[in-house]
Amino acid sequence: MDIFKIKKNDTNPALAVTLQYANGNAIDLTNGSVWFNMGNSLTYAPYVSGACVITDATNGLCEYRWSGSVDTGSVGTFYGEFEIQWTGSKMTLPNNHNLKIEVYEDYN
Repeated sequence: MDIFKIKKNDTNPALAVTLQYANGNAIDLTNGSVWFNMGNSLTYAPYVSGACVITDATNGLCEYRWSGSVDTGSVGTFYGEFEIQWTGSKMTLPNNHNLKIEVYEDYN
């Protein structure tokens, strides 16, 4: 996924991802936690930060569930990343680019 698109104030769809190593193998999230961070695309100022729900730990599946106007209340382009944490270690993905998130105006 290169660009995730959502309308202003929407909570669906969730931002569902498969976290993988560079070789394409799934990252085992067992005994870990995943945090989603999203910031302004121009200043990198933090805008959203919250825990993800791990939906299949062995296969690296997780999702960030939006909280409406708190998370998607501003229209614009944002960048996001996922932080995986295990006891004593941390990995940030994607590690070679930023996930682009577009929040579009809602006309009602």
